[in-house]
Amino acid sequence: MGELQSIGYHGQPVQQAFRRVDPPVPVLIDLAAVFPREPHRAGGYNPAGLQMHAIVEGRLSCWGLCEQGFWWGLVTYEIVYGANRKSVTHWIPSWTLKRKANGRP
Repeated sequence: MGELQSIGYHGQPVQQAFRRVDPPVPVLIDLAAVFPREPHRAGGYNPAGLQMHAIVEGRLSCWGLCEQGFWWGLVTYEIVYGANRKSVTHWIPSWTLKRKANGRP
């Protein structure tokens, strides 16, 4: 039986891992897809809690390619909790993002 070739990088050319988006573009983020909830859980409601089930608007500023070849977007958006908001920026899987069209969801 022949020798098996190892899986991994073998010096072949690779595409750029990061693509800046300038100016940033508005996107919609499905937080329920980004932060899935535990299935079959019975929980209570807290009006001051984090609203992690919504579709929110964000600003995409960069695309990043992970080691496995999937695209991620660097997005800044607000998390609402009660009457408050907090801005966060982090990498989000591309399949949870949708470009916001014509200023409308």
